[in-house]
Amino acid sequence: MTKTRYPNESKFFLSIKSFDNGVNTLADRSKTAIEYAYDIKNFSFYDGNLKQGIGFCDFISQLKSNNTSLKRDIDSIGSIEKVFHFYIYNKDTNSREDKLIIINHELTIYYISLFDENPELKSIRNITFTSIPVAKQYRLNGEDVMIFSSITDNMIVWNGKDLPYEVLDAPKISSMEIHYERLFVTVDGEKSAVWFSDDLDPTNWSINLDDAGFIELIDERGALLKVVSFCDYLYVFRENGISRISAYGDQKNFSVSNLYVSTGKIYENSVCVCGDKIIFLASDGLYKFDGLNTTKILNNISKNLAFQTNELVCSCYHNGSYYLACKYKFFDEDTPSHNNALLQIDINKYQIKNLCGNIEIKNLLSLKSDDLQGVLAVVRSINEQDFCLSLINNDGCYFGEPFNKTWTSPISNLNGVQHQKTLKKIFLDAENETILTIYHDNKTTEILCKNTTIKRVNIPLINFGFKLSSNQKDCNIKNLKFMFGSTNRRE
Repeated sequence: MTKTRYPNESKFFLSIKSFDNGVNTLADRSKTAIEYAYDIKNFSFYDGNLKQGIGFCDFISQLKSNNTSLKRDIDSIGSIEKVFHFYIYNKDTNSREDKLIIINHELTIYYISLFDENPELKSIRNITFTSIPVAKQYRLNGEDVMIFSSITDNMIVWNGKDLPYEVLDAPKISSMEIHYERLFVTVDGEKSAVWFSDDLDPTNWSINLDDAGFIELIDERGALLKVVSFCDYLYVFRENGISRISAYGDQKNFSVSNLYVSTGKIYENSVCVCGDKIIFLASDGLYKFDGLNTTKILNNISKNLAFQTNELVCSCYHNGSYYLACKYKFFDEDTPSHNNALLQIDINKYQIKNLCGNIEIKNLLSLKSDDLQGVLAVVRSINEQDFCLSLINNDGCYFGEPFNKTWTSPISNLNGVQHQKTLKKIFLDAENETILTIYHDNKTTEILCKNTTIKRVNIPLINFGFKLSSNQKDCNIKNLKFMFGSTNRRE
């Protein structure tokens, strides 16, 4: 009698010991290593576990004072465009007075004295801009002032208490920077020249060899976008490169060096000084700049950021992290039309700490004062009608509503190109309810996990992938392990 021989089944394990490898979208989903995520949204994974990530809360509710009327007043001015931080040193009280300046959709300027006992929303009288302004704080004639300007409006100078005044001969400014007591600016309609004010007086724009002037930069690096004071030099970020201006004291000694030519288009509002480096986004990915050399960073997500129309980006630096709001192509979404993501990046390790989605952000501001520190974001409100003020926190919620959080793996044949395998057992630690979705060939199976889960299953497959999902406010997911059986038999 002939005996039927069955192949012996061997067992093997796939363990995800830590999730801190983050996301990698360089290759096709089927060619990415399984220990990376192919897509992450709203999970924090920096310490190796999956936890709730960035959240957004109402900014006014974080102030110490009674704020019911203040919130009502801010709601009444409608959609917000931009915010600035302005502080004044009060000699009489020997203290600092912090003001938050708010630009609404009608481009009227409002402000709040942040730490008054009963802060009120006030408007700066007699000013309404026709374009969204830029602003810079400066100490002029021994007095703290805020300088405003835009590409269609005159320069405005305000000391925080008196009526502001206009500087009629100043250029129409698109970006500005204080460098060695001069105001250096880029000018709308003048895409090849950096203008500078008189020494010690950013309100004097009389063009001559002793006062104000301009420097022309005409080469293949393209239009001038933004000026940045960094490491004792003034850097000019341009559409396709970076130039450096040595500018100390006498303007006759100014000199220009061209440092970098970019293959992609640089986005001006992504350019941000982050301690000892500058980080910026171009149409081909993220870069760091140390004052001399430019190096691409986080290449693993470049194609998710590679848009020709990412001009809406905004950024800021706060407590060791670079925050970038931009268009980001998530795995399950169409190409975005607005800033649908917020990236928090560790500027020393060049690792993503948080990748937040399901949002729309218009402006970011690093706020540092004695009583309140954090990142302010102008975000789409819950009713989706207006943009409102929020403070970024780590509760994983959007104004109290938990974000839906997902971690999606690549699809892998687990080194067996056409070998049939069977998923036998799943191990997972999760503090709150978590959905584990198993991708097996062209099918999916969902498994509810909570606490320490050991789940016996019997899922035959050739190609394998998984997704972890949570809509809980608090989560802590770790120790994920899969046990497979394999006969090494081809189907």
